[in-house]
Amino acid sequence: MTTILHRLAHWAEETPDALAQSYKIQGAWKSFTAKEYCDRVYYMALFLESKGFKPGDISCIFASNSYQWVHLDLAVILLGGRSAGIYPNSIPKDILYILNHTGAKILAVQNQDYYAKALSAEGALPVIEKIQFLMTFDQNGAFAPHVLTYDAAIEQGRKLAAQPGVKSLETYLTSLDPDAGAFIVYTSGTTGNPKGALISQDNLAFTSDQVDRAWRLPTGADQKLFSFLPLCHIAEKLHSIGVGISKRYHVSFCTKFDSITVELPEVQPTLMLCVPRLWEKMMEGVNHKLRKAPPSKKRLALWALEVGKRVAEARFAGKFVNPVDRIQFELADRLVLSKIRRAMGLGQATLLASGAAALPAHVSRWYRRLGFEILDCLGQTETTGMICLTEPGIDSAGAVGKPLPGTEMMIAEDGEVLTRGRQIFKGYYKDDAATAQVLEGGWLHSGDLGEVNEKGLLVVRGRKKEVMKTSGGKMIAPLPIEELIKASPLISQVCIVGDGRKYPSALITLSELALGELREKVSSREQRVIKDPTITATVKAQIAAINKSLAGYEQIKRFTILANEFSVEEGEMTPTQKMKRTVIEKHYQDIIDSMYSGAAEL
Repeated sequence: MTTILHRLAHWAEETPDALAQSYKIQGAWKSFTAKEYCDRVYYMALFLESKGFKPGDISCIFASNSYQWVHLDLAVILLGGRSAGIYPNSIPKDILYILNHTGAKILAVQNQDYYAKALSAEGALPVIEKIQFLMTFDQNGAFAPHVLTYDAAIEQGRKLAAQPGVKSLETYLTSLDPDAGAFIVYTSGTTGNPKGALISQDNLAFTSDQVDRAWRLPTGADQKLFSFLPLCHIAEKLHSIGVGISKRYHVSFCTKFDSITVELPEVQPTLMLCVPRLWEKMMEGVNHKLRKAPPSKKRLALWALEVGKRVAEARFAGKFVNPVDRIQFELADRLVLSKIRRAMGLGQATLLASGAAALPAHVSRWYRRLGFEILDCLGQTETTGMICLTEPGIDSAGAVGKPLPGTEMMIAEDGEVLTRGRQIFKGYYKDDAATAQVLEGGWLHSGDLGEVNEKGLLVVRGRKKEVMKTSGGKMIAPLPIEELIKASPLISQVCIVGDGRKYPSALITLSELALGELREKVSSREQRVIKDPTITATVKAQIAAINKSLAGYEQIKRFTILANEFSVEEGEMTPTQKMKRTVIEKHYQDIIDSMYSGAAEL
């Protein structure tokens, strides 16, 4: 079908009673059918048009994931408008920038707290006062003048739909231009202001279809998704709107990001999408519980994971699984592995996927021990989230697969990954110069450095702009080295520094669980650096082992263990959990300088 909206209408017509969306309220899960889903998008469109919203107008949504978010998002597109999202954890400066940049006619906020955050940036009030219409997804709209609740908007739209001569859903659908810019997806950007990438409905529909084709996705409402990655990010938009509607999946919305660990086990999705950092955190959580388990349970779990490792290695090597291992795996799965999967909220999962950045090889292999295969992909906002993806059953740990079906990819002379195809965005909103630069020569310049391995799979070597040059003239891509160091279960994040210096050094953070244990032993929580001798020795041994596999100029000579993880709140991480290296280096400049002050090297 032409667009995602056409597909939604067809779904509602063919199986109107199929479960389509679920949300949690007052401790209980409630649901919408496919018909209710489609009707609410239509009602919202009627309401917005009655308020003067026209084709080409822009709506901004500043809220956590919810059915309201999706209904408004799609209603705006149904009217020929453009919908932009703002990350829930955005800093006030970025919120103000997006509102200014879009000139939004509508601003929808989750509740009073979100509205207050939007107002908190210097100079925000005049900008917000220019917005013609304010909406809240909360039932309380009394926190500002002229705020209408989502429920009230739907009710007014419902009444409009009952009037004679009202514009039909089919009329709206007929007037849609699949190739026009529809969604404005702001890049989280590791430097500078975010850029608004225009994604068309054709971009989203095409990419959804190609993911379906490559991963052979099942169809039907018995397939469940859990929506918790921000809906303003292209990965979640592709996941729960593009694929969700195209494949008619039942999507459950996480009430807030902090509720993931509680609500994921309640939903038990059959398909699960995460970013690499969250897959790492889930792995860290399991490993932490195993370290704390009673000796007998710990031995049983370690045995089960070792059996899972042997079976996975044989299968992905294309070898026959030893009959003894096969029998042991069935027992290990029944006694341990299935229970771990269910406790993680993945007891019914048949497909796991990772997006936004390459998944470290050691993380991919760890999940295989549980009987899972995480399908990886490489993409970015400008490619509707997809350039390459891995295929089921192929050992691609550490790689991001082959080009999306129906698209092209090439490696430039300097190692940059280039691509072209129907998944490529329409351009940056109000920024023709940046658009021309990223689409130079008719190819999307991804900014990623990569190479194709002996299996024909793309391996990412880092970001082009992050390559460091030592004072000796040697070029170092930090990402592959950082991922090797992070293989230690103790280590959470690694930021290699050393541009213009004589050797690379590393800023290291510990897992949240390890930090928690350490803080229980020390009185001060204000320290910036951890000097615990046991932890320092463990990290030093990990780096020493990694250094053996590196060229001399790549070897880490000094490291510092920080007392806190890098955070979005401090501006050190993007909302999609990517490091902002320039910010990190600025925040820890004194510590970095101390690693080059002439003290003894590692």
